[in-house]
Amino acid sequence: MKTQWRLSPSILVMLGALAFAGVACGGGDADEPAAPATTAVPAATAAPAATAAPATDSGPLKVAIVAPSASDDLAFSQSMVDSVNALEREVELSITDGTFIVEDAAAAIRGYAEDGNDVVIAHGTQFGASLIEIAPDFPDVTFVWGTASDTQGLDNVFAYAPAADEGGYVNGSIAAALTETGVIGVVGPIEAGDAVAYINGFEAAAIAGGASEVNITYTGSFGDVALAAEAAEAHMANNADVLTGTAQMVVGAVGVAADAGVPWFGTQANQTSLAPDLVVASQVYHWEVILEEILDLRDSGVLGGQAFEINLANGGLVIEFNDAFDLPAGVREAAEAMIEDITNGTIDTTATAAPATDSGPLKVAIVAPSASDDLAFSQSMVDSVNALEREVELSITDGTFIVEDAAAAIRGYAEDGNDVVIAHGTQFGASLIEIAPDFPDVTFVWGTASDTQGLDNVFAYAPAADEGGYVNGSIAAALTETGVIGVVGPIEAGDAVAYINGFEAAAIAGGASEVNITYTGSFGDVALAAEAAEAHMANNADVLTGTAQMVVGAVGVAADAGVPWFGTQANQTSLAPDLVVASQVYHWEVILEEILDLRDSGVLGGQAFEINLANGGLVIEFNDAFDLPAGVREAAEAMIEDITNGTIDTGS
Repeated sequence: MKTQWRLSPSILVMLGALAFAGVACGGGDADEPAAPATTAVPAATAAPAATAAPATDSGPLKVAIVAPSASDDLAFSQSMVDSVNALEREVELSITDGTFIVEDAAAAIRGYAEDGNDVVIAHGTQFGASLIEIAPDFPDVTFVWGTASDTQGLDNVFAYAPAADEGGYVNGSIAAALTETGVIGVVGPIEAGDAVAYINGFEAAAIAGGASEVNITYTGSFGDVALAAEAAEAHMANNADVLTGTAQMVVGAVGVAADAGVPWFGTQANQTSLAPDLVVASQVYHWEVILEEILDLRDSGVLGGQAFEINLANGGLVIEFNDAFDLPAGVREAAEAMIEDITNGTIDTTATAAPATDSGPLKVAIVAPSASDDLAFSQSMVDSVNALEREVELSITDGTFIVEDAAAAIRGYAEDGNDVVIAHGTQFGASLIEIAPDFPDVTFVWGTASDTQGLDNVFAYAPAADEGGYVNGSIAAALTETGVIGVVGPIEAGDAVAYINGFEAAAIAGGASEVNITYTGSFGDVALAAEAAEAHMANNADVLTGTAQMVVGAVGVAADAGVPWFGTQANQTSLAPDLVVASQVYHWEVILEEILDLRDSGVLGGQAFEINLANGGLVIEFNDAFDLPAGVREAAEAMIEDITNGTIDTGS
């Protein structure tokens, strides 16, 4: 097998220190009943399977893996690498690991598709929003995504998930037979996906087996080894004499267990090598079971549209015992009998829990990807909630550029009894698919997105950003003397693309000779935005615009050079009071008021909303300190009226 490697940009920067830092282990809903033993299950929203035959290739099948943590993490990422290496066919394997930042993963996924890979495995729940954008651009490429329980309607995407509660149940039953104090400690990452499923199954069996306490600690991180070690130490200080845990950070907990001579139970990969005398057994993910079926389907011309589960029955989950650990007489035999009972359906390993209710005043929480005062995307939502005409108790978690941090915050706010949780980032959609069904009484508000993914307690929202872009572009055309305008964009997605396309169309229509666009590949890198602005001015641009929270760097460069700037998302005048011409400002409160009215009437979700110039959700806020040429503002205001009444179509 030929294996190639690509290092993610983040790993190049943080080499070594973040070797185990990763993101979502992902997985099916922990509160869902376990799927039957059959391998393939219908995808909830899958489109009919593609019938066109895949492109032929005379060489080995080209397969790429994009994984959130190190490929030798003895956990989630390694489980997939080992599984591809175990395939019974020749493949040329490429790997990009350590993509704990979703944008890095998206770039790698797209790059592998562009490079002609036949199959691209997006091994992380958090990569779903990226796939929704990328997969349709490559209809001949098969994307394999997990952990996830449906394909999001994409007919060249297969989804996969583990019934992790099954192995958790087996491990928990053995742990109950080993504990002498009756206290067992569990070290979990973020309370989501297969981590929750494994832990719930483990806890249920341990209690049923006679343990008096199963103490669970979620560290809030998939990759923080030190936090995992601290959690293990705390459990032992509380009299725990058996430990388990899940995710790539458990290497820290296993080390603590080994030093103290405490037995450990592993999951995802075989962790015996971390403590050869103390790892009792590991639930190992053998994804090759469903990968073989997926590749057979691809050979027959089916490129996606189905969801798969690995479980004990189909051999995708295997309890691998450590023969060096001396189990009490009869314990292994009882565990093997339990595996048989789970396989044939005699034992149900799933656990259910009713969502918490809250009868207090309306509580609203915002989870946002950047700083709440970024003068861009995140601030637009904070300002909008503060502008609501009703009293709310507002909580904010900002700076969650790592999706797993956002997922933990979203789930935490729901558990804490918030009535409305605003997930203010397209990339949070995959997390909501897992979280929202667990809290049917909570309204989740998600954007920017144009549909609710079939979730009846989720509202979606998006801006018609091309409209304000069109207005700004028309004004920019009236200001440029060189005829060259520069645009600084983040990642080519969402409202950024809409704004830029609208701006470009109007600027060219207004007489600009060139509109040069740079996508930096980052929403938050201020330095890259500054470099892009400098490059535009070196290319003779005398007017600039841009979008996303990183534009503070570009505005600073424009201000130093005396170049006019056009803003979007929030009013950016304060960044350059003499040079910001106008800003398209998002007034989300227009649709938030409607959403809250619907919630008051008992409708908790299931609808999508748009802010635009017509409904007042988008407003062009002029900077009166900037002296526009005669007639330009009046022409712009007339254009706003024409867009509002439909005379001008700004659609990009």
